[in-house]
Amino acid sequence: MSIAEMDQDQDQDLDGVTDAIKTLALKVGGDVVGVAPVDRWDEFAPEGHRPVDFLPGAKNVVVVGSRGPTAGAWRSPDHRVIEVNGFDFSNDRAIHVVANYIEQELGHYAMQAPSLPTGGQQPPMSLMLSAVLAGLGTRSLAANIILNPKFGLLYYSACITTAKLNVDEMLEQNVCPHPMCVATYREIGKTPCMASCPSDEGGCLDGTIGEDGEIESMSYDRERCVSRSMNFGINSFQKALGEIIDEQDSERRSSMINSDFFSRSCTSVSFFKESVAQCFECMRVCPIGRAERKLK
Repeated sequence: MSIAEMDQDQDQDLDGVTDAIKTLALKVGGDVVGVAPVDRWDEFAPEGHRPVDFLPGAKNVVVVGSRGPTAGAWRSPDHRVIEVNGFDFSNDRAIHVVANYIEQELGHYAMQAPSLPTGGQQPPMSLMLSAVLAGLGTRSLAANIILNPKFGLLYYSACITTAKLNVDEMLEQNVCPHPMCVATYREIGKTPCMASCPSDEGGCLDGTIGEDGEIESMSYDRERCVSRSMNFGINSFQKALGEIIDEQDSERRSSMINSDFFSRSCTSVSFFKESVAQCFECMRVCPIGRAERKLK
């Protein structure tokens, strides 16, 4: 066999392996899947936050994106149900299956990319950046949320692996702003997402769109957003626990312990699904992905 024929066989094997991983990811809960080479992180992430920092010898990162709230949950008149009425974290389940497949069937190392913050709000490895580098979306005016051109908002997980795979190109066209949003901005000075939570009225979003219809600047007040959209979970539990300990009145302390707020804070710590977010208004008005939520 000639060298050219050997290279062709290797390319065919690479195609087959990559396709098998992507097919599996979509079968077990992913809506989109992409692959990025680890050297793409060198330009955008500092040392300590790159794939090779967590898995020596890593070559590629497989990124899976999944929808969270169902189409029905998006239409519910009670906006609070979105946070508990979806398929959040199906992306985690999918990435676990992918990692196991790579190790057990392909014989290469694989691990889920660490994403939970270990200090402040800085994750060890950004899954938002991972999605962009794998060609699954681009950043938006809505709090820098990564928008996929087909589905809009997705939840992402990633698998770092030493396996050699075919990689995907990054998107050349920015997903945000949508043409409708550009037209709205030209008319009222705000896009739908900015109008849903305007910083000049106490909200958290602001930005500008240039003459070319592209994002010129963006502003996101994360602290203000968190105070509104993350009212349950570990942060609220810690805050409430401190107040309970400092409360000197025994009757009031008992009332605080048994309150609905503290009960739900405790629940959302153990049932993590509830602590993702309680505000989706910027995404509710976003036209990107809306077609995928239109059902009978």
